[in-house]
Amino acid sequence: MRIHITKAKIPNELELVAKDLFIYDSKHKNKETLNFFADGFPGIVFFHSPSPVRVIVGNLSKEMEPVFIYGQTLEPIQIEIEGPFFFMMVQLFPSFIGATLGIPIGELTNSCWTIPKSEWQSETNFEISMQKQSTELAKDAIFRFLINKSKYFVPDTTLQNCMKTILNSNGNCEIKRIASSIGMSERTLQRKFQQYVGLTPKQFATIIRFQTSLQELKDVQKTKLTEIAYDNGYSDQSHFIRQFKSFTKEKPFQFREKKESMSGLSNF
Repeated sequence: MRIHITKAKIPNELELVAKDLFIYDSKHKNKETLNFFADGFPGIVFFHSPSPVRVIVGNLSKEMEPVFIYGQTLEPIQIEIEGPFFFMMVQLFPSFIGATLGIPIGELTNSCWTIPKSEWQSETNFEISMQKQSTELAKDAIFRFLINKSKYFVPDTTLQNCMKTILNSNGNCEIKRIASSIGMSERTLQRKFQQYVGLTPKQFATIIRFQTSLQELKDVQKTKLTEIAYDNGYSDQSHFIRQFKSFTKEKPFQFREKKESMSGLSNF
């Protein structure tokens, strides 16, 4: 395999800030394309490559600096990167971005925002990790950067718990029932959740359900789409295909066949 992918543990200090860290590492000189799909979380990226790195969303393409923030991704996103490289991505709880970096989460959907070098250069392991091509030092740098930024961050525990409820149900939950359980009207929850997450609760649940079905497509034991559709609470196979295509622009069986030939892996 040309790209080595690992998932690292988030430190306890960042439990209310970050969900997961993914590291993509290649020692080869090949040009690769990393594919990403909606997962309900914005994030921060730190990469090193000998050549410019481009983020592509639809017809838009942008060359990025080594440290950048990305918003909620409703459209498929591709990263073009040349090896040898490392590319690490930390999924962040959405409100952290607005509270600590001053970027309204709603304005970041399907978009990226460069973090100026002046904001991260004081953490010396960023530079050292690029010089030594060390993912361990890079991981340490990005965690230290987030820990420093999170010193005064206070999350909304009610909305944080709403997110966890949706995550724990794999997106199969009634938003009305969640609102009732916390003493809010459905409309109030929708408004507050959208400000906090950048998505409505229904959109967030739809994405989490899509991600669960995406993971099940990898299961060679599950060859029938109807089985995946019903296991994830879709009303029928047509419903599953329609929603899957809205996030990937492809039908599930086409996507499954194509996956093996993708040059780069992703959050799939």
